[in-house]
Amino acid sequence: MSHRLASPAITGRSLSMRQTGSKIKQMMLADYPQDQSDHILVIRPNRSLTWRGTMIFYIAVSTVALVVAVMFAMKGAWLILPFAGLEIFVLGVCLYICARKNTEYEVIHIGKEVVKVERGRRRPDRSVEFQRYWTQVRLTKNRLAWYPSRLTLGSRGHEVEIGSTLLEEERVELTKELQRKLTN
Repeated sequence: MSHRLASPAITGRSLSMRQTGSKIKQMMLADYPQDQSDHILVIRPNRSLTWRGTMIFYIAVSTVALVVAVMFAMKGAWLILPFAGLEIFVLGVCLYICARKNTEYEVIHIGKEVVKVERGRRRPDRSVEFQRYWTQVRLTKNRLAWYPSRLTLGSRGHEVEIGSTLLEEERVELTKELQRKLTN
């Protein structure tokens, strides 16, 4: 497997789709089967706003904030200008962090003998390997109802959380899919 993350944009394959009611919902999970016992699962967050959309939103909000701040400054409340600048700066930093986080992928490569989990943006930043035979899939419900469950892959006392960006239903579906693929 190459050192680039296998993402739908890189491989050119589309994500799997499922029917929910009358709408087709795009899942945040893609499966690229190599053969019967070799699978690659790609998990990515739902990117509801592109980088261009984020910049348009930031410019629009910044323009409104600056216009209001300048109008107040012209009426004598000049102290509003530094706070408006700080507000715009903090908003920009938060939008950048969210946009950067939304470009991360998780790639789960299920081979004949090894299960490999890679995380990163363009290249794997973190990589963990487990022996396929000993790998366990564990979905742990939280004691508090409003907290999401945790999906982990583990073996011999070491585990890694996967699918934290998925919805609860998708996490349950991924658990079943991983258990099925690991037993085949």
